[in-house]
Amino acid sequence: MLNVDVNNTASGDARKSLNLILEAMKMKTDFLRSVNVTSEEEMKKVFDSIFYARRHFEEVLKKAGVSKFSSALGYLKDEEMSYNERLSKFLATIGYNDEDIEDMAKEIMHYLYPEKFPLWTRWIWNNKKNTGSINYVLKEGLNLKSETEFLSSVDELKRVLEIFGLSSGNYYPTSVFLVYAYVRYLDYTTHLAVDKKAAGLIPTHLTTTALVMGLKPYIKVIKFAHT
Repeated sequence: MLNVDVNNTASGDARKSLNLILEAMKMKTDFLRSVNVTSEEEMKKVFDSIFYARRHFEEVLKKAGVSKFSSALGYLKDEEMSYNERLSKFLATIGYNDEDIEDMAKEIMHYLYPEKFPLWTRWIWNNKKNTGSINYVLKEGLNLKSETEFLSSVDELKRVLEIFGLSSGNYYPTSVFLVYAYVRYLDYTTHLAVDKKAAGLIPTHLTTTALVMGLKPYIKVIKFAHT
C-alpha cells in the first residue's frame, strides 16, 4: 500500500489539482477537435500541445510542410478508418519516422475521441519491449502479449477507478492515473541519486504529470481566467 503522496501539490489539495488537470484535458480536446491547420503558426500550436513532440516541429515542418501535416491530422479525425489505419496514414503522409511522432498521433487520437481511445504512448505500454506504466498496475508476473490484452487491461483499470468515484464517461482519469504512475516511478528511481536537500526544487508529481501530458498551456489559461 502506498503512503499518501506528500509531493502531490504544494497545498496538499490533490483533488483540486486533479480536477484542474481534467479541466485542462477537456480544453485540449476542444482545441484539437477545432483546430484547422492552414498556417505554420497553427501547426506549431498542435506541436506545442504535445510535450515530447515539440522538439520535432522544425524537422516535420521542413520535411512535410503545413499542407501535408494538415492532411495527416485529418486522417486522425476520420471515423471511417480504424485506429491503426489512421495511425498508418498519419505516419505515411508526414514521412517522418520517429517514435515520438507515432506517440504524438496516438495522443492526438486519444484527445480527439477520449470516450473511445485510451492514451497509448510507449511509456504507458511499449508493445515492442513490454514496458510502461500499465505494468505497474498488473498482477505480478502477468505480461501483456497483444494490443487486445493492453486495451482490456486499460478498460479494467477504468472500471476500478470508476468504483472509487473517478468516472467521467471517458478515458481521462485512466490517462492521468497511468501517466502519474509513470511519473512516480521516475521520481523513485531518480531520487536515489538526488540529494534530499534539493527536494524543494523538484516539481510535484501532479505538476510533472500535467507537464508530460502537455497540459501546462491550458492550465495557465484556466488559472488566468480564475484571477
